[in-house]
Amino acid sequence: MKHAQKSCLLILILAHSCLLAGCAARIAAPALAGTPARVGADLEKFFSDPIFAGAQWGVEVLSLDRGDVLYAHNPTRLYMPASNNKILTAAAALVRLGPDFLYETRISAEGSITDGTLRGNLIITGSGDPSLAPRFHNGDPFRVFKDWAAKLKEKGIRKIDGAIVGDARAFPPPYFGTGWEWDDLTYGYAAPVTALQFNENLITVEVIPGETEGSAATVRCRPVPDYLSIDAAVTTLPAGARGNIDVRRGVQGESLIVRGTIAAKAKPDSTTISVEKAATYYLAALKKTLLEEGVDVSGAAIREPADLDPPAPPAGPALWTHSSPPLAEIVRPLLKVSQNLYAETLARTLGLALRNEGSFEAGREVVLAALQGMAIPSGTFAYADGSGLSRHNLVSADMLVRIFRYMYRHRSFQIFYDALPIAGVDGTISGRMRGTKAANNVHAKTGTVAQVRCLSGYVKTADGEMLAFAMIANNFLAPNSAVEYVQDSALEYLANFRRGK
Repeated sequence: MKHAQKSCLLILILAHSCLLAGCAARIAAPALAGTPARVGADLEKFFSDPIFAGAQWGVEVLSLDRGDVLYAHNPTRLYMPASNNKILTAAAALVRLGPDFLYETRISAEGSITDGTLRGNLIITGSGDPSLAPRFHNGDPFRVFKDWAAKLKEKGIRKIDGAIVGDARAFPPPYFGTGWEWDDLTYGYAAPVTALQFNENLITVEVIPGETEGSAATVRCRPVPDYLSIDAAVTTLPAGARGNIDVRRGVQGESLIVRGTIAAKAKPDSTTISVEKAATYYLAALKKTLLEEGVDVSGAAIREPADLDPPAPPAGPALWTHSSPPLAEIVRPLLKVSQNLYAETLARTLGLALRNEGSFEAGREVVLAALQGMAIPSGTFAYADGSGLSRHNLVSADMLVRIFRYMYRHRSFQIFYDALPIAGVDGTISGRMRGTKAANNVHAKTGTVAQVRCLSGYVKTADGEMLAFAMIANNFLAPNSAVEYVQDSALEYLANFRRGK
């Protein structure tokens, strides 16, 4: 396709961006026979279109089976990766911790057990396990705590006279990434990271319209309904009207102010909010579950070690130790749905497990060392957080391709490959490239913040040759759909390519 034709096609696509956002499938292209030189010339037309004048593209495509670079466009320049930063974190974790790594949570008692009563504190010592979440327990975030209630009864404990103490000191502050923006911190994708984590440290706030126009809407939270203090004033509008809900943090800790309007008969409006005190939230959920499961903790305060005077009592012998699912399972939502909390947790876990310090800085040292083993020298990129929410991260397309090349030959490759979103099938690219040879072929990680769109991973050609690619777009003014169209079209081209004889 000539350059002018491609530019016209992009303009047409922009005019119908609403269609692009849907599931319209492209017509499958025929297999293309050619040389690497032809691939480079053809792909250059995609990434040099005038619609991206002033924007920056960093692109590299490497054959993992033959070792030659099929295309490169500013491959060593540095760009903001957004969630492509999770590629660094996940790869380092699989290489340095191994896919069988488990988080352990220690449950112990301080005091004696008399007549079914623990006359002392129940102490929960965490190491960062992020898996007490619905996605790991058939939709029930309380499943583990229910099991713990049964274990307490098995050990003859039906009442606790002391406190429920949560020891989350394994991860010291700060609990947010460097450069996280203040207006992100209210929302679930920017949840704080601690060594005790429940329901991914978030609460869902639902606004339900009243029965009649002018009536007050109902505001409720789940899965712990009474954890947040809610100041709500939301009015019901006539059916079919356009409402507007504003949710913001209150002045006091763990409180929300909810204002606005919602139409009668409308579906509930849902917003995912991060909690401010994640360890306290964890303990509140545990206490709620124990009460519901028949363990009397009605008089037990929930506390962290810093709340106790004198300091937290030493934990007695472990009643039991809870183990998480293996890292091989935890890395899947990290990459498939781009779960920020899991990436931030893994960065700190690397420090805790391999430097005996659960700080981000200690984890960063491990990530940098792991990347050096992938032929990526320190000083050639910036790793400011584990997830990519920070705009202080900087990577190059060549660096990402080096990671993919290394992982392709690593014993954990299949786990890493399967954890990446699959075009047209699942994760963050489930709706992209459908109806093409790139569907159920491309395994790739997205990266998305304002003026940043990345897609990096693996694609197989028409004759089964495995390619690694990275496509990073920064500082563009064109619609996001135009950037994604170029990425998807380039991958469709590569999926249809076969080497000429």
